[in-house]
Amino acid sequence: MVRFIRLVAREVIYTLALVIGVTAILYVCLNIMPGAFPGKGTGVLGFLDLLRGLFSFHFGSSAVTGLDINGIVFPAFKNTLLLTIGSMVISTCIAIPIGIFSAFKSFTGYSWPLSIFSYIISSIPVFYFGYLVLYLVSRYTGYLPIFYPRPRAGENRLLSYILPILVLGLGNDSISEIVRLITNELGRVMATDYVVASRARGETVLGSSVNEGIIIPYVSIIFSKIPLLIGGAVIVEHVFNWPGMGRLAFQATLDRDMPLLVAIAFLAVLFVRAGHILKSVILFQLNPGEK
Repeated sequence: MVRFIRLVAREVIYTLALVIGVTAILYVCLNIMPGAFPGKGTGVLGFLDLLRGLFSFHFGSSAVTGLDINGIVFPAFKNTLLLTIGSMVISTCIAIPIGIFSAFKSFTGYSWPLSIFSYIISSIPVFYFGYLVLYLVSRYTGYLPIFYPRPRAGENRLLSYILPILVLGLGNDSISEIVRLITNELGRVMATDYVVASRARGETVLGSSVNEGIIIPYVSIIFSKIPLLIGGAVIVEHVFNWPGMGRLAFQATLDRDMPLLVAIAFLAVLFVRAGHILKSVILFQLNPGEK
């Protein structure tokens, strides 16, 4: 229990240091930029006020629209969270069965083309894949899946949600990495003495190796891919007109809306670090002897 508390405390300290460091860099960069906006030129006291507002989740008002930033950024953050988690589910549902099948078949039979498929689909640029899907759907179904913030009467919202999540889930390189890691780790575990003995006793080989051969490598890789998924989500949001953090950050950059940009960066850092902390906690519970 003490080791677990130390682990969580260390990760929280790292998160606080990272948030303060990123905010300080943004604050300095924004202060040396030309133009006037709220908080510029206020020195150390202004930076402390900025941190106080960020950690209390009171982000102030937009420098361009004058609207409350909380009412702008949190709906966009929810949409990006939906897109990211949905893509992780898609990648998981495709990659884990292929990885298990490849580990059992040792790249023979159908496992070889499935593995090749995972590498090919992961190598396609997400922006090209997104526009290709948009073209095929609009060309052959007559429906252009543009996301709208509010539902309209008689509108089919299914493709508007499924296609962006599907494109990000297939278009990032998570599938090939999960397949490769699970295939290697599961194959290694299945060759160990205790698994061979379990097979000799007639026990299920997969059941005796699922923890070390599947869950641990999967948790290690999927939470480490969160920053890359967010980067891919920015492109997908532009392709499919998805009102997420990526489109919001791009528009805020064009408008030079510095308070909004700082709030977006703050939430992005918290999201990435939350994924890393969750990964550390899960791995500790699965294999506490390694911590």
